[in-house]
Amino acid sequence: LGRLGEAREAFAAAAALDPLDPSPPLGLARVLLAERRSAEASAVLEALSAAHPGFTPAWLYLARAYKANGEQRKAAEAYEKVFKEDWTFFEARLPLARLYERLGDAAGAWNHYARILNVAPRHRESAEREKALGALLGRVREDALPRQTIDKPLPVERAAPSAKMPQIAVGIGTGPSGGPGLRDALVLSPTGPSHLVDPDTGRRLAWVPGGQDLLFTRLSKGLFQAAGPGGKIIGRFKRSLALEPDDASRHGIILRDARVEPGYAWSSVRDRQLKGRVEVRSKGEKLYAVNRLPLEDYLYGVVTREMPRTFPVEALKAQAIITRGNALVWKRHPRHARDGYDVCDGQHCQVYGGVPGETDEGRAVVDGTRGLALHHSGRPAHTLYSANCGGHTQDSGELGGWFESPYLRGSLDADPPAAAPVTPWELYRWLKGRPRVFCNVPEAAGSAHFRWTRVVPAAELRDRVARIKKIGELKSLTVRRRSRSGNVNAIRFEGTSGSVTVDRERSIRAVLGLSSLRSTLFVVETEPDSADRPTEFVFHGGGWGHGVGLCQHGAAGRALAGQDHRRILLHYYPGTALEKPAY
Repeated sequence: LGRLGEAREAFAAAAALDPLDPSPPLGLARVLLAERRSAEASAVLEALSAAHPGFTPAWLYLARAYKANGEQRKAAEAYEKVFKEDWTFFEARLPLARLYERLGDAAGAWNHYARILNVAPRHRESAEREKALGALLGRVREDALPRQTIDKPLPVERAAPSAKMPQIAVGIGTGPSGGPGLRDALVLSPTGPSHLVDPDTGRRLAWVPGGQDLLFTRLSKGLFQAAGPGGKIIGRFKRSLALEPDDASRHGIILRDARVEPGYAWSSVRDRQLKGRVEVRSKGEKLYAVNRLPLEDYLYGVVTREMPRTFPVEALKAQAIITRGNALVWKRHPRHARDGYDVCDGQHCQVYGGVPGETDEGRAVVDGTRGLALHHSGRPAHTLYSANCGGHTQDSGELGGWFESPYLRGSLDADPPAAAPVTPWELYRWLKGRPRVFCNVPEAAGSAHFRWTRVVPAAELRDRVARIKKIGELKSLTVRRRSRSGNVNAIRFEGTSGSVTVDRERSIRAVLGLSSLRSTLFVVETEPDSADRPTEFVFHGGGWGHGVGLCQHGAAGRALAGQDHRRILLHYYPGTALEKPAY
């Protein structure tokens, strides 16, 4: 409304009342920036970021203040701090990339444009600038991804075998929706003597010595080949061909240069050492890999990829049990049956790291809970989980397109007499504060997992909304529906030529953030210009993930408070029973 002086005085007074609250000094600095008093804003923000180093908005606005002061290098350093505190905050990468270009740092600018394209491949400006700078530097987009090679095979530790234990098929290098990671060629390297086998019949086709790379490529239309050293063809196939160690208790298979979690901020390229059989399957003119191995060996590679190995052992036991339960459900009802595997290796199902993803802690809790899974009505329960619920889990049936479940009911992640927020104002204060709930565990996880802020330019949001429906210039966004937990279940965008409502959990998070928002548990503020048009939206949120089922950080907090894995599971999955399958 143009009353900046009054706003400045109000924020200054509020800051004096509660020196521990970072919001008033941030508001004061934003007013000073609007008044073009950037030097004063810098001083306020320097003090704020020193007092609250994990408060990402302080670093973002400090970068803007430095830039307004002409202190370009200091601005770049402040932008980098944003990623250090919350690496999902990709909205800060774009201004930093532009800044590096102005500073003449082509490599730095290219890196950030390429990283943006990893999570937002249709981002026009980043695509244009990455291509131009990449040509100048002799780089391609994938060069920006972290790489990890296996030069010396890792030791193989197998779960105790059982004839009754089910085998599970895992898609390797899968995409955000769990689809196959299609490639023109695959390289497999057995760590010991192995055989090429027909996956359908199990018939051995050719012997392969350990340490020898096999190159799988397309030979002609509908026909593929496996070639050894010197290009010698040792196998041909149409649908699939597998490589299997002769002694699976000692050896495995290394898949070279596999893409890990493509489309996510933490994507990388790694060699993947895998146990059991690795199948190379064809789809069209492309190839992809499937790992088939015993269920408990699969769990070895999942538990501490899904939950940090440093978490309390009772939380890790709970994670092992629910990871096993999900695998049993998906073995019965495969999520990716049409592509020849039961589960993918990414967040769409469960993150599977193979042998490099195993730890002593993970193997110990898998062995210590061997065979145990939660059941409901005589069947394995679908034990969903997320990293951090933000303080309150939500009912599975409240999410658009999800399903009702008697044991996936939302609840406050605290013991009585704690109470959940009810009114909009209570929710606003709750999300901008750090309430005493079990998932508020700074000793176990970074602060941004529990409470976070993202600042999203209106122009960027307009472009993403336009991919759903063209509605012209963005005028407003409105929360249309929330769950009891406070999670947003529907959001409406109003534009100059139409409107559109988004009501799917993943879609809401994807459209609102350059890199998907951490969760749908948020409140939003609109920053208008002098004509009352939105320039950016500020999201204050809590948690990470869909918030259904077990809260991993909440489980850690409960374990630290003395709860065992049975009590933890009873809270998050009421009405289920812990049973042991027959293996």
